[in-house]
Amino acid sequence: MDAMEVFLEYASHFDSEGNGRIKLKIVHTQAVADVMNRLTRRLGLTERMRRLAYLCAVYHDIGRFEQLKRYNTFSDAESFNHALLSCEILRKEHLLDELAENEREMILTAIANHNKFAIEPGLDADTLLLCKLIRDADKCDIFRVFAYEDMVDTMGETLEQVAKETVSDVVYDCVLKHVCVKREDRKTGLDVWVSFLTFVFDIYFKESIEWILETGYYKLPFEQVTFTNPQTVGRLEVVFAEVEGYMREKIGRG
Repeated sequence: MDAMEVFLEYASHFDSEGNGRIKLKIVHTQAVADVMNRLTRRLGLTERMRRLAYLCAVYHDIGRFEQLKRYNTFSDAESFNHALLSCEILRKEHLLDELAENEREMILTAIANHNKFAIEPGLDADTLLLCKLIRDADKCDIFRVFAYEDMVDTMGETLEQVAKETVSDVVYDCVLKHVCVKREDRKTGLDVWVSFLTFVFDIYFKESIEWILETGYYKLPFEQVTFTNPQTVGRLEVVFAEVEGYMREKIGRG
């Protein structure tokens, strides 16, 4: 079976019809795999690296289902690191056994690094490339999830709640400094929204930024909300100017 068929067979043991969060992660995985194929084609990678990158995409979030079953949450802070759980399941289910040991470890390392604040140091060139690819592909589709999936399932808050919130000083400062927001620094639901925008500061490939700009997913949720706080409105104008200016500069359109 193709890796995606193996993934879907595994996921079928969880209640995707009765639980929207299960369905969300199935669709996310399929979309990340599509983004990965597009990205690796545009980068002109070898067939071997494209195959390994695809496997990273298919299996990067396989631990999410067990996480939800055990803890009823997708919050790593409230449960368990889902990337490490994904690696545990891949080993337990022998899903990478057909690969050579070095390729298997490359994929596991990339998956273990896909949700870290920064990639661990000291990796060989090919493993580092896989880490960068899966982090980019994952972030690219998180923008789609942010735009189109149920807001309560993904963020835990309604649009009406976010409309009344503010952008915290520490989050706003991260935008101005062009760095990603740390999870522990997010104080409001709107902070979470803005923290997703700061993902662009951790994108590795120009081709990924082009995809983010082409789709425009990153701005759709903000366009659905009328923010009531004048300071919030002003800060969001600056946030978008910084984020979009950064992306245009990175692809040579600044």
